[in-house]
Amino acid sequence: MEVTLWGTRGSIPRTMPDSEFAATLQSAVNQAKSLGISDLDEFAKAAREGRLGHPLSFGGATMCTEVHADGHSVFIDMGSGIREPGTLALQRGIKEFHILLTHMHWDHLIGLPFFLPIHTEGAKVHIHHIHKNAPEHVKIKFNGVNFPLKWEQLKGSIIFHQHKIYEKFKAGPLTASAFAMDHPGGSFGYRVDHGGRSVTIAVDGEFKRRTRKDLGKDLPYYQDLDLLIFDSQYDRVELESRFDWGHCTPTVGTELALREGIRAVAFVHHDPWAAPHKLHSMFQEATDFLAANAPEHAEVWKDRGTPGPRLIMGYDGLVLNLDKL
Repeated sequence: MEVTLWGTRGSIPRTMPDSEFAATLQSAVNQAKSLGISDLDEFAKAAREGRLGHPLSFGGATMCTEVHADGHSVFIDMGSGIREPGTLALQRGIKEFHILLTHMHWDHLIGLPFFLPIHTEGAKVHIHHIHKNAPEHVKIKFNGVNFPLKWEQLKGSIIFHQHKIYEKFKAGPLTASAFAMDHPGGSFGYRVDHGGRSVTIAVDGEFKRRTRKDLGKDLPYYQDLDLLIFDSQYDRVELESRFDWGHCTPTVGTELALREGIRAVAFVHHDPWAAPHKLHSMFQEATDFLAANAPEHAEVWKDRGTPGPRLIMGYDGLVLNLDKL
């Protein structure tokens, strides 16, 4: 099973202004110098290969995650990040698509009008959802005012599938099921299982419920897990002043992964205000938390060959192979 993070921003897409890019480039140059790299071509190669320790940009597209296995893909959410994989899939001759919707906020729907399969004759797009009113919230974007085309003008076939929370269903050959998140308006996480591998997408959640007892029926969705994709919009200080905003912080995801033995956790849903240096700082905060708290959970990890989970700061375009985490 392979996971691609096509969009990792929350709330609204963002661009990188020139001043921010210049600062990011300077940081990368400093890192290259510390590695003994002074040649420009070698610097460019190191950046492409990820040898500078972090990406030059985390990207600016809103949430879209692709889970791929055995030649089939499922997309979770259709933020602005869904545009590119839709085009690439059509180029490969794929005509049937499955999308799982976490909730109805616009940053998770904004990419659908630019998802080329809905404009392609013969294409089938299955939209799986838990909210009973999902179809009307999706269709309202295509009223000729919010977007030039009306729903009935779309050339692709779009089929809605409503599912019940906690019940497994098939999205192509992959098995999925939804569970509850703590988010205004109601949001759902998804666990996707296939071929003995598993990934849980838990975005747009504040994680007010953190203990095993409080998680209740949602706890199994974080257990026996290879990868957790976790809402990390704020740092710890910001989180204290944003009660009931529906988002979380990397240290909470780290704590959950430590306790439940999750092999890896990828932090996503980055705040649109967060420049790369802030995301680096948040990642360091999570890394320090992991080092300080790993001994307390040593019993959970003693047979895993590692003292704790692998921490990953997600960015647009990152590909994660679950067999190699």
